[in-house]
Amino acid sequence: MLTHTSSMEPLPLSELLKARPRFSVHMPKRLIASALWDYGEDALAQRALGMSEEERLQIDRICAWYEMPDYPLPMTGQRITHNHVAAFAAITYFEGAVRPLARSRRRPAKDRPADFDD
Repeated sequence: MLTHTSSMEPLPLSELLKARPRFSVHMPKRLIASALWDYGEDALAQRALGMSEEERLQIDRICAWYEMPDYPLPMTGQRITHNHVAAFAAITYFEGAVRPLARSRRRPAKDRPADFDD
């Protein structure tokens, strides 16, 4: 699990889409979609299922920046997981800026629709 603190300023989307030096992330499309669903972002979860490989690569680049322990993500009171990072990165890519998740806690995995299973 990751612990994020806010000792740095958020980067604009144009910078987040550039590769982070010496660090990369690979998030499969279904993992991104299920992370969005887990946190109540149903419309974006459906969009993620149909995204192109180029869109997925862009989200990977954003994830690499958001994995930095001091990157300021809009979440307090709990440890930030890789699942959170995937959801935040997809929101940033699809909407142009990061924002809080619709839910702070995951929905039960047993309730996840089959479309989002690996």
